[in-house]
Amino acid sequence: MITVKNKQAMGAYIHIPFCNYKCHFCDFVTAVGKDDLQESYSQVVCQEIEQRIKALSEKPVVQTVFYGGGTPGALESNFFSKIHNTLLDNVKLAADAEINLETTPETINLEKASLWHGLGINRLSIGIQSFDDQQLAGLGRKHTVAQAVTAVDVTAQAGFGNINCDLMYGLPTQNLASWKRSLDSFVKLSQQFPQIKHLSAYALELAPQTPLAKMFPEAGDSKAAENEYLAQHNYLLQTLAKSGFEQYEISNFSKAGFQSRHNLNYWQQGNYLAFGVSAHRHLSPYRSANWRSLPQYMHDWLGDESLEFIDEHVRFKEAIMLGLRMTTGINLQEFKQIFGVDLLQTHSHSIKPFLDANYLAYTEGRLKLTATGQPVANSIIAAFF
Repeated sequence: MITVKNKQAMGAYIHIPFCNYKCHFCDFVTAVGKDDLQESYSQVVCQEIEQRIKALSEKPVVQTVFYGGGTPGALESNFFSKIHNTLLDNVKLAADAEINLETTPETINLEKASLWHGLGINRLSIGIQSFDDQQLAGLGRKHTVAQAVTAVDVTAQAGFGNINCDLMYGLPTQNLASWKRSLDSFVKLSQQFPQIKHLSAYALELAPQTPLAKMFPEAGDSKAAENEYLAQHNYLLQTLAKSGFEQYEISNFSKAGFQSRHNLNYWQQGNYLAFGVSAHRHLSPYRSANWRSLPQYMHDWLGDESLEFIDEHVRFKEAIMLGLRMTTGINLQEFKQIFGVDLLQTHSHSIKPFLDANYLAYTEGRLKLTATGQPVANSIIAAFF
């Protein structure tokens, strides 16, 4: 029996690995060309949900649900319904729960979107990535810009009032002019469809061994130059601020009241359940992950590929890392109450140079990254340790 120490509501993540193709930048656990496993995988995930929750000391209250992948929209509707209903049967779902599903434009049609909405999914995340057909092809995406626009239209028709779009910048061969066109197209689309409440805009990181990394090695001429990347980042901040999207995390922007509550729970070190191949969970003070191998997971769905005890030292480091990624920064008084550490004193050697260089700011008792510091956040965070 696993005691749920934190009585507050938690999140739940369900990994759906099935994809119609593998994108050139993708480093996630996916299952391409294995649709024949959809039924058996769904059965295993349902068993995992039932058995893991049964092992808890009490039925958990879930405030957010996120179906990630992979491409959850590629899962046949009857199998998706089975997984979702199994989850609902085994948890106490908060009345105002945020229930997310991410998918790609070409998997969305009115029938599917209406079914998802009817099941209670109330936030749809669409992986558009670019409003440039040539860039989409270079990323290995199989949808076009026209299909992306249609997907948003269909999602809105199905009744969704909370749509997120994903974009990427810092792409190989991308320049500021093409990024401006792509981002401006998103802004125009959000004005046409006010149901778009959120944008996740990620700077591309080339994961090793992915096709894109092999096509564009780190030292290659086609990798975005640092000044080009900084210009794209600055245009992102300026454009979205003028368009009513408030930045609340380095890569995330939302209309007022539409932040991703599921991701906020991650960034605030909350508890979350997780089910499916490669899924990671956090039930304080432990964090664990399911097998990354799909066959191994199907055989041993309660097995852990990793199990980590989160001690005070780890929590301390992660509180700094996650806190600085948020635009609200770190509340230093609360930090001191939790960890007994005055960061301005104990880490002045790390903090002062960044304050002087305008990479960090200290205002109203909070330590936060400036717009100048955000692009080099990883280096700043590393300096604390």
